[in-house]
Amino acid sequence: MKALNLIPDIVLSDVMMPEMDGIEMLGKIKTDFRTSHIPVVLLTAKADIDSRLTGLERGADAYIAKPFNENELHIQLKNLIEQRKKLHERYASFAKFPDTAELAIKTEDAFMIKVREILEKNIGNEEYDINNLCRELAVSHAQLYRKFKSISNQTIAGYFKLLRLHKAKELLSRPELNITQVAFTVGFKNLSHFSREFTQQFGQSPKELRKQKS
Repeated sequence: MKALNLIPDIVLSDVMMPEMDGIEMLGKIKTDFRTSHIPVVLLTAKADIDSRLTGLERGADAYIAKPFNENELHIQLKNLIEQRKKLHERYASFAKFPDTAELAIKTEDAFMIKVREILEKNIGNEEYDINNLCRELAVSHAQLYRKFKSISNQTIAGYFKLLRLHKAKELLSRPELNITQVAFTVGFKNLSHFSREFTQQFGQSPKELRKQKS
């Protein structure tokens, strides 16, 4: 299935196809964590109610009846883009995700939680990068990069750096750790680099934050 290799931004498909029908394709996309985030829009005949119900049960993001109106298609695609922006906002924070009843969002929450747990486990390893993460998740570099970027609007490297900095901010409230120890704990071996990145992110240096908390 091409979607596994390409990780497209969206899939628009007819229900009736020669080699694999749209419903089967939908099931494969939505049950594979590498592609579960991809919005799927299905085209179907107006009278084909059974296909519509089956598709909705399997996670179709939108249905459009044939013959379809071009404006309707554009509106549906625009709505899906807006939904993706909500995911970006959801995963921009390092706080616990708000509760949701939506199965599709729960699936992506589970993926983000797993990625974060692995990164937190390796937070002190300066050499840990996306290639190590790919091996642990058993996915290709391209698959992981595209999926993560699609649902979070961040790169893995950028997210990992932010995770390290937020953890450092938390650790700086502990007086028994000096700034050098905090930097080492979160994977920064160069103290000036750590101070520069921290200041850029939070608008104050680690020293300034520590004085503020003391």
